[in-house]
Amino acid sequence: MDHSKLFVEIDSLIEDCGVYPYSFFNILRHSENSNLDLIKQNEIWQDIKTEEWHDLRLEAYSLWAITDNGDLCWWNEKQTIAMNPRAQEYMALPVNPRQFIRLIGLGKVTGIFPSALWQPA
Repeated sequence: MDHSKLFVEIDSLIEDCGVYPYSFFNILRHSENSNLDLIKQNEIWQDIKTEEWHDLRLEAYSLWAITDNGDLCWWNEKQTIAMNPRAQEYMALPVNPRQFIRLIGLGKVTGIFPSALWQPA
């Protein structure tokens, strides 16, 4: 995936939701901190794209967020895939990252994420 398109989407997402939506999603971007740098994290997580526990074809996807629980969020300009490598589960939605984050807060996307993200305390 062309990272320039991803950076445009990330900028929009950060403008709408900040760099740490729901105090759970770490949005990757240009950063001196390698744990938050989009390019560095995509290099680090490249190998997971071909692991055998999933049947996903992730060649065209870029990592755009990592959660506090270690979940990975990928996008290919057509859909977002959220992946929990520890539990070896994933979900795919035909939305961009900004829509994905909004749907989480509305409780429309559940599955691998903690319910505290959409249920008021």
